[in-house]
Amino acid sequence: MKSIATIAAEFDAIAIAAEANPRRDVLTPAERSILSHVPANATRGLDVGCGDGILTRAAARREIAMLGVDVSPQMIDLARARTGADARIEYCVADIMTDTFAERSFDFVMTINMVHHVVLADVVPRLARLVAPGGVLLIQDVVTRSGARYLPLNAVAAVRSRFRRLVMRSRIAPPVAALYDAHGEGEVYLEPAQVAPAYSMLLPGARVFQHLEWRYSVVWRRGRPAEVAGRDPEA
Repeated sequence: MKSIATIAAEFDAIAIAAEANPRRDVLTPAERSILSHVPANATRGLDVGCGDGILTRAAARREIAMLGVDVSPQMIDLARARTGADARIEYCVADIMTDTFAERSFDFVMTINMVHHVVLADVVPRLARLVAPGGVLLIQDVVTRSGARYLPLNAVAAVRSRFRRLVMRSRIAPPVAALYDAHGEGEVYLEPAQVAPAYSMLLPGARVFQHLEWRYSVVWRRGRPAEVAGRDPEA
């Protein structure tokens, strides 16, 4: 597993290369899915590993005050540059594993394609502690689907992904794609069958969703005191 310093440096390079790319505002199906679980009455949200802020901005358009954090200073600079001054968003460089955030203070906490960078059993409880009573934790990450049994599904996913990028004109520039590929070398992701067991002990009662384009989502709600009756793992 890479060090946080290495991850930050790699995403600094990606952000610098991506400055020449147009801002992407069209969400992928998996990204739209995760946002569909944001509580309708949410007023305060946290995006951990926000990157250039595409999901942060999408949530803020629902009149939610957002905090976007990332370990990459260049990504935070890019997110600020791509966010209008009137948006209800604050960005800062921070590491969820070492920096302090007020517990139970966000109506929802979301993190996209971040948790595979750290030990799952360490990061998930830290994220859960930030969720206010009645709020939700939204985790989305990458899955690996290797072997012959996944060939048909992977083929369909590849066709849809390519079609969507062509139609939406959201193709990543070759220099940026090369940096993402280099960053991904040697990374280890969960397989689909591993996702539910991995989260069952960390987030009892969480719902798990599998997405066509190599992603999974986990949705967990923190019950209010009268609802959990001593079953809250973070109490």
